[in-house]
Amino acid sequence: FELTKNKRAKLKSEDIKELLHNILTYIKTITNADAGTIYLKDCNNNLEFSIFQNDSLSQNNVLDIEMIIKNIRIPIEENSQILANESFLTSNTILIDDVYTNKTYDFHSSKEFDKKFSYHTKSILSTPLINFYTNEKIGVLQLINKKNDFGENIVFTKEDEKLIYLSSYLITLNIIYTKDLISKLKDANLNLEYKIKQRTKQLEDTQKLLIEQSNKDSMTNLYNRRYFNEIIKNLILISKREKMPISIMMLDIDDFKLINDTYGHNIGDIVISNIADIFRKTIRNSDIAFRFGGEEFVIILPNTNHNEAAIIAEKIRKSVEDNILDENKNIKYTISIGISIIDNDINKALIDSDKALYTSKKEGKNRVSTKV
Repeated sequence: FELTKNKRAKLKSEDIKELLHNILTYIKTITNADAGTIYLKDCNNNLEFSIFQNDSLSQNNVLDIEMIIKNIRIPIEENSQILANESFLTSNTILIDDVYTNKTYDFHSSKEFDKKFSYHTKSILSTPLINFYTNEKIGVLQLINKKNDFGENIVFTKEDEKLIYLSSYLITLNIIYTKDLISKLKDANLNLEYKIKQRTKQLEDTQKLLIEQSNKDSMTNLYNRRYFNEIIKNLILISKREKMPISIMMLDIDDFKLINDTYGHNIGDIVISNIADIFRKTIRNSDIAFRFGGEEFVIILPNTNHNEAAIIAEKIRKSVEDNILDENKNIKYTISIGISIIDNDINKALIDSDKALYTSKKEGKNRVSTKV
């Protein structure tokens, strides 16, 4: 949500909708949710649908649904058996594993929605939008159907529950402050220009924070696999246009399970963070490191052929080998590396680098192998 000079003079309710769409999009991205809804409390003590998103339905379907539900109002009252109502009244984040087996709340409308649009609602995460300083509640945010890497519906996690709870305060302030700006613009407040600049900066910072959280691995601060999938096609296009090679290396910590079993999982976590620090010190500014999951990492090397990639890989391998994690316990570890060149097919490049990594493991570990 960004206020240009032209929009400053005519800030209106549509900008609230744009803000809510951006917020919901970012929160869905971070939690891998397929769909979501934001309800806002109206002046008549009802919860009204404000924003609806569903990535599995066509845009036309979503727009049609928004036209239908925009007139729906849920009275804020006790014992309604409606999840959004209960979340708002109790000020609690509520996790529903499966709407079809849950007996506490009335999910009749969700089931009717599923029938009409051939959808399947499974897990729902619902949290109130609260200003913790004033205890003012302005609405409810709901996320629907967390997806795994294969696109299957799974249950939201306790981490998702904690994230959405902490994010709800930030979202609430954004909505409150933006509404406040609209009111002050209408009143032609003489100090409005300064306040708009402040507000715009806060929104930009919020967006950057949410994007950063969605693209980075929290333990290592390396980019995650989601961001890899997002940028790799563009990198390949640039490589073809500029007629320059692009290499990929896959790295794996040797005997990582033994490290965990011997020293404990917190030492294992330190090893993972430590290798990320080594990457930052040894790779070039143009290279991009990713944590793919567990003890597996990937590094993209633009404008780099096989031989150049092997030199960089050996530098990384040697830095890890020479590194002492804990001098008192003399904890050391090694890595194995597989390298391949990326042509048009990123899946083939990943398979080739994985095969090269397997060769490194098979031939004794702590080594670099290439797949030509």
